[in-house]
Amino acid sequence: DGVARSAPVIRERIGGGHAQISGSFTPEEASDLAIVLRAGALPAPISIVQNVTVGPSLGHDSIERGLYSGLLGAAVVVVFMIIYYTFSGLIANIAMVLNLLFLMAVLALFQATLTLPGIAGIILIIGMGVDSNVLIFERMREERAFGKPLKAFIDGGYDKAFWTIVDAHVTTLITAIALFLFGTGPIKGFAVTLSAGIVINLFTAIFGTRMVYDALLSKHALTNLNFLQLIKKTRLDFMGRRNFAFALSAIMVIIGLAGFIQIVRGEANLGVDFSGGTMVQYRADKPFTLDKVRKAMAETAIDGYSLQKVPGENVLIIRIKKSVATVGDIETNITNSLKEGLGETNFVMESKAEIGSTVSKELRRKALIAICISLAGIICYLAFRFNLSFGVAATAATFHDVLLVLGVLFILNKEITLLTITALLTLAGYSITDTVVVFDRIRENIKRYKKLSFAAIINRSINEMLSRTIITSMTTAAVVLCIFIFGGIVIHDFAFTLLLGVLVGTYSSIFIASPVVYLWHKGKIPKQ
Repeated sequence: DGVARSAPVIRERIGGGHAQISGSFTPEEASDLAIVLRAGALPAPISIVQNVTVGPSLGHDSIERGLYSGLLGAAVVVVFMIIYYTFSGLIANIAMVLNLLFLMAVLALFQATLTLPGIAGIILIIGMGVDSNVLIFERMREERAFGKPLKAFIDGGYDKAFWTIVDAHVTTLITAIALFLFGTGPIKGFAVTLSAGIVINLFTAIFGTRMVYDALLSKHALTNLNFLQLIKKTRLDFMGRRNFAFALSAIMVIIGLAGFIQIVRGEANLGVDFSGGTMVQYRADKPFTLDKVRKAMAETAIDGYSLQKVPGENVLIIRIKKSVATVGDIETNITNSLKEGLGETNFVMESKAEIGSTVSKELRRKALIAICISLAGIICYLAFRFNLSFGVAATAATFHDVLLVLGVLFILNKEITLLTITALLTLAGYSITDTVVVFDRIRENIKRYKKLSFAAIINRSINEMLSRTIITSMTTAAVVLCIFIFGGIVIHDFAFTLLLGVLVGTYSSIFIASPVVYLWHKGKIPKQ
C-alpha cells in the first residue's frame, strides 16, 4: 500500500536463517508487523553492494606484522627514554606498559575487535604517552635550572605541563570522535582504540606517574633526578625565515588543493573505497611477471584494471575501479584466468574488496564530513582555550599540514583510501598538539617578558620548546617508521602518510602557526 510499517537496522550477523526485529512495539503493532511480513516477499530486488573478504593467511600475517612492528617501536621508545631521562625515563616506561594493559582491558571489556588499524592506534598511543612525559620532564629541567629543590621542581614540572597535556589530548580526542561517528568498519576500530587510549594516557601521565614520585619522596627514596641534554639552548631566528617558509608552503598547498578538488570530483587516484570497484590480492608460490598476468587478464574482457606487484614478495594486487553499482563474480573470473594463463604458478586469493558505486560515494561523503567536523571541533576548543587569533592560526596550520601531505601524495600518485583519510585526520590531531604546546609557551612568555617585542617572544618560545619538539617528533617518527618498514603492505600507505605528517606537523608548528598569529596582530603583542 506504499506505507512503511518498519525500518529495522541490522546490528549483528544474521545466522541460521533466523532474525529478530526488536523495538518498543505494542502487542497490536507487533501483530500487525508479523502479518505484513507473512503476507509475502518485499517487491524489491536485493543485491550485494559491498563485500570484503580477508583470507586466514593474510589476516594472521597482518596481525603478526602489526604486533611485531608495535613491539619494536615500543622497544625503541623504552631504550631512548631510559638513556635520555634515566630514572624518570624508567617511570615513564612503566606508565607506558600500564597504558597498554589498561587499554587491552577496556577493549576486552567492551568486546572490541582488534583490527590492524586498531593496532596502529595502540602504537600511536605509545607516541602520545612519550609526548606527555617529555613535556613534564622538560618542564622539570627548566624548574631545576631556577635553583628549585627536588620536590619543588617535580611539582612545578607537573603543574606547568598540565594544561598543555590536556589541550593536546582533547584536540586528538575530537579527531577520534569524528572518526567514530562518520567512519566505517576498521576505521571505527581505530577510533575506539585511540579514544580509549587517550583517556587512559591522560590519567597515567598526569596522575599515575606523579603518584610514583610522591611515594618515593615521602619515603626519602629519591634524592636527585638527572637528565641528558643533547640540544642546548638555541637562539635561532625563526620569525626571520617566515617569508621563505610561506613561499615554500604556498606551492605545496596549491598542489594539495588541486589534489583535494580531484578527490571531491572523484577523479584522483582513489582506492576502491571511494571509486567503487574491486580489489583482489593474490600470493603466488613462485616469482611471476606482470606481462604474463596482463596476457591472462586479456582473456577476462575486464577493462580499466591496474596491476601491482609488491617488491620483495610474490604478491599481486589487481584493482578494477568504477565498476558497476553492484558487485558480482569478478574475483572468480580473474582467478580462473590466472589458472589458465599461468598454470605453472599457483595463485592463492588472500583478500578481496568489492564495493558498489553507491557505497563508495557514501564513504567519500562521510570522509569529507569527518574531516570538516573534526577541524571545526578543534577550532571551537582552541577559540575557547586561547583567543580568536590563536584559533585561526592553529586552523590555518592544520589545513596547511593536511593539504601539504595531500599534495605530496598527489605528486607521488598514491592511492587515496579510507586508511589514508584516517592518517590525515590523525595528522590533524598531531599537528594541533605541536601547535598548542608552542602557543602555551607564547602565552606564558607574554606575561613574563613585558619589554620584549612580539617577534622576540615568539622566537624565544619556539627556541625554548625546540628540545621537546625534536624529541617528541623523533620518538613518534621512530614508532611510525617501525610500522612503515615492518607493518606489511596492508598498512604501508597509512604509515607513510603518518610519517610524512609528523615531519610536516613539526615544521608547521614552528614556521607557520606562530607567524600567522604575528601577522594577525600586525606585530603587536595580543591582549591576554
